[in-house]
Amino acid sequence: MSDVVIIGAGHVGLTLLADLELTKSHHGLAARLLHFGDAAETKERSRPWRRLVMENLVTGSAETCRLDASQFASLRSEEGSRALQSAGIIVVAVPDIPHLRLALLEHLENTVALAGKLIVFVRGGQGGQPVLAKWIRDSPRLRDTSVVLVEDSFYGTRVTGLVVQYKRKLSVNVSVYSLDPDAALATLRRMFPLGKEIGRPSWPDLHVCDGIDLLFNPLGYIIHLGVALDPANVDRTRRGVTYTHYIEGISPALAERLELLDGERVRLAQTFSAQAQEFPAVLQRQYGLAPQDSFYDMMQSCRGIYRSRSSGSIGALRASRVLLEDVPAFHTIRWLAATAGVAMPHTQAYFDDVLAQLRNIGAESPLYTRYRPHLDLIDGGVEGVRHLLNQPHHALAVPCTA
Repeated sequence: MSDVVIIGAGHVGLTLLADLELTKSHHGLAARLLHFGDAAETKERSRPWRRLVMENLVTGSAETCRLDASQFASLRSEEGSRALQSAGIIVVAVPDIPHLRLALLEHLENTVALAGKLIVFVRGGQGGQPVLAKWIRDSPRLRDTSVVLVEDSFYGTRVTGLVVQYKRKLSVNVSVYSLDPDAALATLRRMFPLGKEIGRPSWPDLHVCDGIDLLFNPLGYIIHLGVALDPANVDRTRRGVTYTHYIEGISPALAERLELLDGERVRLAQTFSAQAQEFPAVLQRQYGLAPQDSFYDMMQSCRGIYRSRSSGSIGALRASRVLLEDVPAFHTIRWLAATAGVAMPHTQAYFDDVLAQLRNIGAESPLYTRYRPHLDLIDGGVEGVRHLLNQPHHALAVPCTA
């Protein structure tokens, strides 16, 4: 029996499993990780990860984390099904890739009794958030289910072999969809019990914001796509040259463009009466970085935090979540701009360039637009979107007409 089930065996899912194991004496929760493979993959995945070295980038310390093979299972196995049924907390730690997210929502609703559970969606904001909110509103079986959306991740983390280099973020924004939001938040905070070390209720501190605010704060469609599909970086990738995505991948000229896109994102948020931070402010909040004189300097100051490297080939780039997650997010932003009737000239020019580069690398795919039919079912204009994103458990009252 598990108290916490993590769906997704990537960097974030594995880091969360190991972190829960290291802090188990504080919270007492048992955790398991479910992947999307079969029984043979369960054996392969669990074998190398039974002894992980956890390098904390904040303290410089290193701990050995021992995981048991029984903590790994396939999502679609009987063992995985039993784990989901018994868990009080289900953490979805897979990217917001449309076909994957939609299939997972269907699997959870059709195979798991969700009443009374807390479902946490890591990287819950942006591309699929309106679709997720509509799923909650339209599904009677979710009436008594609490859902927490996390703006990005609880960590900056990178798993290389048996080494996990990680840093718990100081603060992350979350939105709580629940009939009892205080209880849902307390349940999630229990998973991160070291708050006293930073003088906050949990580490990371969970800052609650409205759902409409959360929708606009992630900017992977800018900071991921804009770097990976920059012509100079595409040329590097085509030649097999890798680079640090957030540092070497951002030139002063590219930083100027990213800053313009970031500004349009914030202005679009204001149209929906949403509170959105510019990206440098997000970095300062999450990691405690000092302000810098320019967007470029702010990104260069992230050398000790962001270790991600670019794809090593065009084929790897085509298969990466940079495209599979962030191109759909861009389509959601365009849908929001159309809903609000807002002109975004820099973003529109950027989108044209993104489409041209996708054609250039042979990465045009209908997978990127899988959310659009669901988005088009959401009506009510700006106020309807606001209400859905803020209170999906409650239908928008329609004014009576005489």
